Amino acid sequence: MAVQKALIIGPGGAGTAVMNNMEEDGRAKPVAFVEARPERRAELAERYPDALIGDENEFAKVLAESKPDIVVDAGPDYLHAANSIAALEAGCHVLIEKPMATGVEDAKALLKAEKKAAKVVMVDYTMRYSHPWGTMMSAAKNGDIGDIFYLGGFYVHDMFDWYDPAGKYATLWRINRQHPQNILFGGGCHGLDMMLVIMDDVPVTEVYCVGNQLSGSNLPEEDCYQVSMKFKNGVVGQVFVTTGCNRGDFGPMLEVYGQDGTLVEGKLLRRGEEPVELAQPKDKVQEGHGWNLTVRDFLDAIDGKMENQMNTTFGARNVAICEAAIKSLLSGKVEKVEWIA
Repeated sequence: MAVQKALIIGPGGAGTAVMNNMEEDGRAKPVAFVEARPERRAELAERYPDALIGDENEFAKVLAESKPDIVVDAGPDYLHAANSIAALEAGCHVLIEKPMATGVEDAKALLKAEKKAAKVVMVDYTMRYSHPWGTMMSAAKNGDIGDIFYLGGFYVHDMFDWYDPAGKYATLWRINRQHPQNILFGGGCHGLDMMLVIMDDVPVTEVYCVGNQLSGSNLPEEDCYQVSMKFKNGVVGQVFVTTGCNRGDFGPMLEVYGQDGTLVEGKLLRRGEEPVELAQPKDKVQEGHGWNLTVRDFLDAIDGKMENQMNTTFGARNVAICEAAIKSLLSGKVEKVEWIA
C-alpha cells in the first residue's frame, strides 16, 4: 500500500507529535506544511528539504500544489471547519485537533462536506486514551459503577505561559484579539467528550453557564466557566474550566457517580470497601496525550481496519453543547441544546 502524503497545518506541539508518529508508523509522511512562525518554517525546511512550506495565509496554495492524501489541522481553532471542508473538497482524509468547529453552523457544514467526500474525518480527543481519565471513562461505559446519575468533566490547566507572549509555551493565536481561543470549546471539550462517550447517544437537552475573566491571565475572553447540563434521561453533569488558575500543573479531568460505585482520580470507590486503583492500559500514551494512538487509529480507519471512534458526530455534539453554554452565559438563562443526530 502506498504511503499517504500528509499536509500539516500548525506543526507546533500537537501537529509535530502527529507528524512524528505518522513517520514512525510508516503509513504516512509529511510532505507539506502551513506555519505562521518564520523560525519554525526554517526548521521544517532544513528537516524536509523537499517539502512545500507556506505561511498562515497560504493554505489554499499549499493544498493545491502538494496534493496530499491527508490534512492534519492543528492550527487556530476558528479555522478548523473551513480548512477541513477545503481539505475534503480536495479529496483528503482529515485529522482535526479539537474542537472540530467553533459553532454549530460550521459543524453542520463540515458534516455535509464529509458525507459528500466519503473520506475519514477524525476529531483528536486525545484524553480518551489517557490514564487515569480515559481508563475511568472506559470503566464507567462498561458498567463498573452501575446506573450513572452524575458526571463531571474538568479542564483545570494553568496556562499563563501559553497566554503570555514571553511565556515558555507562548501560542499567539490563542490570544489573538480578533479570534481568541474560547477555552470552553478548546479545553472543556476534553472532559465533555468523555462524558458523551459514557452516555452513548443520550442527548444533552439544556445547559446553564456562568463564567468570568478575573484571574489576571492574558486571554481576551473568559478563562473560567462553570456549565451545568441535563441529559434527556435525567442524568446531570457539569463542565468546569479554568485556565487562569494559579497552580502550575494540570488538574483532574473526569469523575463519575453511579448507584454501584464512584470513579474519581483513577480509583473505583464503593461503600464499605477499600478503594481500587484502576489498572493502566497496555497501550501507553505519549507526553500525557494520546497522539501516538490517535495516529494509529486514524490510519487504521483509513485502511478500513476499524471504525472511526472519534468521529464527527461526537465533534458536532460537543460543539453544540459549548455553543448553547456560551448563549447561556450571554443570556443569563437556561438554553436548549441543538442535538446533532
